[in-house]
Amino acid sequence: MKVYLDGEEIAFPENSPSKGDVLASVKETLGRKASLIRSIEVDGTEMDEEGFLALSGGTEARFEGRPVREFLAETLADASEYQKRLAAGLARAADHLEADRTGEGLELVGKAAEGIGWVLQVIHNSQLLLGLDDGEVGSGGLGETKTALLSELENASRSVEEGKPLELAYTLRSGILPRIESLGGYIGALKDIGDSTVQ
Repeated sequence: MKVYLDGEEIAFPENSPSKGDVLASVKETLGRKASLIRSIEVDGTEMDEEGFLALSGGTEARFEGRPVREFLAETLADASEYQKRLAAGLARAADHLEADRTGEGLELVGKAAEGIGWVLQVIHNSQLLLGLDDGEVGSGGLGETKTALLSELENASRSVEEGKPLELAYTLRSGILPRIESLGGYIGALKDIGDSTVQ
């Protein structure tokens, strides 16, 4: 199999390296350029890393890289937009719960819980890429915000389990929503740091 990275053929010392060796070599080469894999195509068919590793055969593999800076900027921009929609969704969920439309409110809460997890994961991954601790982001209170958010999520979970929709609405409005809004500032701070430091 011929292997190309960003249009240039990669030579391997052995005639037929394993798919794992090819992928590891591509990642290592991209890592030295502060890049990640953007796309993989084998014989004109796009696939993900798992698909590539599971593939048997193929005559030509083309890998395209993308600078970490671009991935980070795009992901943080997406997280910033999503954080705003998440805050609005939490407010709608509380509205539904307070208006005795518990089913609709709980459905939104379930979706919001997944979204909160995604936002926290994006923040965590961005911190890892940038080499930042909680205290080095924004005003320095990210750790406290995350801890308070997790505590409020536990309170919300307890309200759901105990069937207390008004208590859940109160937790959403007074505990979770303010922390989600605070995360917006930290996402912005991460984006600013990423724009200025990631090469």
